Amino acid sequence: MSQRISENIIICLDISRSMYRKDYSPNRLEASKKAIQNLVSTRLKDDPSTSFAIITISDKPKTVLDFINAEATIIGEINALEFKGNSALGDALASAIQKLISELRKVGAKVPRILVVSDGNFTKTSVDPIKMANLASKLNIKIDTFRLGEVSHVNLLKRLSDITKGQYYYNNNSASMIESAKKFADSNVKDYTMSIKTAIENPAFLRKIAANLLRTQDLTKDQEERIKQIRGEADYKKCVICFADKCPYTAGTFFTEGRYCPNCSTPMHLHCAAEYAKSAKDEKQKESGTFRCPHCFYLLKIPSEVQQISKLSELRRPEHPSRGGGADLFHVKMQKAEELGEESMYNACPACHMIFEEGQDVVKCGNPECTAMYHFNCFEKLEDTRCSNCGVELRLT
Repeated sequence: MSQRISENIIICLDISRSMYRKDYSPNRLEASKKAIQNLVSTRLKDDPSTSFAIITISDKPKTVLDFINAEATIIGEINALEFKGNSALGDALASAIQKLISELRKVGAKVPRILVVSDGNFTKTSVDPIKMANLASKLNIKIDTFRLGEVSHVNLLKRLSDITKGQYYYNNNSASMIESAKKFADSNVKDYTMSIKTAIENPAFLRKIAANLLRTQDLTKDQEERIKQIRGEADYKKCVICFADKCPYTAGTFFTEGRYCPNCSTPMHLHCAAEYAKSAKDEKQKESGTFRCPHCFYLLKIPSEVQQISKLSELRRPEHPSRGGGADLFHVKMQKAEELGEESMYNACPACHMIFEEGQDVVKCGNPECTAMYHFNCFEKLEDTRCSNCGVELRLT
């Protein structure tokens, strides 16, 4: 049995100067715009549940349109696009992936997809397109590509599609562009069992995409005003779970213990959120250390240090079988970041808050319940060589 799968599609359209070439009638950009308009009209006619967003590929990526399924608005925005700048493809892909991750955090998330429409000429930028394709692949985001113009021996667009298991369409004239658009518009007819559900049930995937809670000092003025409007000044710094200013678990004030949902600005204490997460019926979600906002159901992440607090008393008992020495001592070793694979890719050092780069020396906390990893020079600066995340003593071997 087959059906149409609801999708969130981000169209990354190249509007750089090379798209002015007239080997496609009347030029590459106008031919692309016409094909995209055809795609949008055909898809929304057959499946109105699809939502489109548009990001332009130029000197810097620009979100022209956020997710919407209003055909007239989408076509109007596409018509208004004009030539501009160079082609920073990697930056546009990074922006698209970030936007799709935000959508994946929502309840009932649609299947994510990126469509790149370009002649394949790109400017070297701070973001490597291949690195973005590898990240998209790990998040089950397909990158489909519409290629215009002559094909060079380095066919970057095809590589992006191959890495992410997307579809590569080569178009040698305006007519073939329209044909590719029609094929793409019909490409969401899938077997009933094929959906994003399998990926979302994976705890590691949930942990990767979950959003961090905001601290009081992280709020913008607009977010502060929004909270005041929604809840009133009196409730501005009261937890939505325990309805108090002070945390019932730590007695900390809301300034130190309080956090906010980045989607709807609902306030909550860190430890109240952690206890609330334990009450979830979804075992995969509990295993991942994530929970859904009590107000808007946005997928959020419990900080790993908070997760450890309830486990530390158990871990610090001398008889704990996982000890490598004293009551809270673990033996650790130095490794290269690439040896830790995805672990280092999706984590940052809790001491300097910087990500890990290939070739860097990394020390991972030996506590099996802790996920902290440190740059070697940061590890050397730890007070009494104790993990700042879970508090155990670490001894380098």
